[in-house]
Amino acid sequence: MGETYGISGPQLDELLRAMVRTAHDAIFAVGRDFTVLFWNPAAEALFGYRADEIVGHSVDVLVPPDRQADQREMLLLMESGARLERFRTRRRHRDGSWLQVTLTMSPLCDREDYIGYTVIARAVSARERHESSFQALVEAAPDAFVGVGDDGRVVLANTQAETLFGLTRHGLIGKEIDKLLAPPLGAEGDAHANRADGSTVPIEVSLSVLPTDDGRIRCAVIRDITERVRANERVQQLQAEAQLQRVQRLEGLGQLAGGVAHDFNNLIAVISNYAMFIAEAAADHGLDEIAGDAAQIVKAAQRGADLTHQLLAFARREVVRPRPLSLNDVVIDIEAMLRRSIGEHILLDLNLDAGLPTITADPGQLDQVLVNLAVNARDAMPRGGTITIETDDLVADPGHFVRLRFSDTGTGMPPEVIERAFEPFYTTKPAGKGTGLGLATVYGIITAAGGDLSISSKAGLGTTFTILMPTTDAEPAAPAEPEAAPVDYRRGTILAVEDEPALRDVLQRILAGAGHEVLIAADGPAALALATGHPGRIDVLLTDVVMPHMLGKDLAERFLAACPGAGVLFMSGYARPALASQGTLDPDVPLVEKPFSKNQLLAAVQQCLDRP
Repeated sequence: MGETYGISGPQLDELLRAMVRTAHDAIFAVGRDFTVLFWNPAAEALFGYRADEIVGHSVDVLVPPDRQADQREMLLLMESGARLERFRTRRRHRDGSWLQVTLTMSPLCDREDYIGYTVIARAVSARERHESSFQALVEAAPDAFVGVGDDGRVVLANTQAETLFGLTRHGLIGKEIDKLLAPPLGAEGDAHANRADGSTVPIEVSLSVLPTDDGRIRCAVIRDITERVRANERVQQLQAEAQLQRVQRLEGLGQLAGGVAHDFNNLIAVISNYAMFIAEAAADHGLDEIAGDAAQIVKAAQRGADLTHQLLAFARREVVRPRPLSLNDVVIDIEAMLRRSIGEHILLDLNLDAGLPTITADPGQLDQVLVNLAVNARDAMPRGGTITIETDDLVADPGHFVRLRFSDTGTGMPPEVIERAFEPFYTTKPAGKGTGLGLATVYGIITAAGGDLSISSKAGLGTTFTILMPTTDAEPAAPAEPEAAPVDYRRGTILAVEDEPALRDVLQRILAGAGHEVLIAADGPAALALATGHPGRIDVLLTDVVMPHMLGKDLAERFLAACPGAGVLFMSGYARPALASQGTLDPDVPLVEKPFSKNQLLAAVQQCLDRP
């Protein structure tokens, strides 16, 4: 090593050793086999292990068992050169206790060879955790928020408070609350806020008290009610505007989810169809074990497709597919997923009453309810316990219900937490450990389906959620069966357009294998060039909806102008309602949703060929 800023190689090495040795942050190195290679004194102070106790041993002694798989994924990321910046997690101390720490992880290389990774760790103080959680909640609030100390002066304020009072945050902190509000905080009567420009704004104030290490803080959520005061007759209009804003936010979320689903469903389509090719070839050659393995891949890909559909349904809440169903069937179908979600240290006990009446609901949304409740219960039982799911038939004064009770033996909830449990963004978990949306989503799904939800809990004695769903006389409706492959069908010339190379290969193989003549293009312009140069008739245009250079709808319009009488079949990873609501596809246009199977694709193509 040459000299650096006047420091020779040996001097620089000694300086670097001294810097690491005297650093306040824990610094240690881990090899590719997850063996600790280096351990500085600050690491000893933070985790309790001396260097001679941990160097040469597995770093897994520090890592929670349910996070050790994550360590392997992080290693793969760092092998590709990634650096993981300041994320919070848990690590185990030598005495068995858990530490909240902030970690920075970066690749460790010997010259050009990757040999492991370096970790810089720092304990997260209780104050940092509280301040981070509290400040995030404050900034997420749609209304103005101020915290007032015992001396009557503002100690906390959010961006909405700056807007309401016309003051910067610096100008608000230390201000007497009685100079900002009238009447004084907590007094009865109509209230108004005094703005910096001398004007006043009518407000509505909600007040609560938050105990802290530095004393009590009175927390005021302040809402501007100017429009309500000016004109009560505009209330309905304001509600309509608020509804429109919510719809627009959900539409934006739906667009994001749709984009993710588009790419993800392309991958699933490739995986599932190639697995089916393997299964069919293996079966033809009597290789039953290989055929069985490939079938398992197909099943796993279908589970991925189901998750993507749930993502789209959650992003666009109006797209709900309720049907008559048995609540017992829903619980049984998701049992395996619940067991994976809660881990082996928690027992799942099902006590389902046979012969339950039918209810009407979206099974995917009920899955989401059960998973959210299971994850909450798991987090309340870090040392293990039991989750019990019970169903029964209940005839009560208001009507006839199916009742589901979801119980755990965890830490329970005090009354003040139960009171706010269903509020959006309310969570008792540390920053980064919960969004506060889980139970709010559960409540929204159940009530939207006409049901009711309640909590029974005591601190230290576990929690029980009771769900009541109204019954129906309809018989349970079975899910739609997969379409069978057409037996006797026309063969034609298909122009297939798909920007994903691997999926183009799948289309070529499926369509050509069924006897169709196949023309393949990667985008709209290439497809139009193929159509113009093809000497014969093209029977069907099979095109993706979202592609670079030209959208599928635009391609179809130009193609039909050049090839009148041909059929058009769209492919998309979006659900049909999303396409129609965005104006990119009319509802009556044929669509095959990704990921599709060979049979589904051939059946859809056959329908296009059979159309007059």
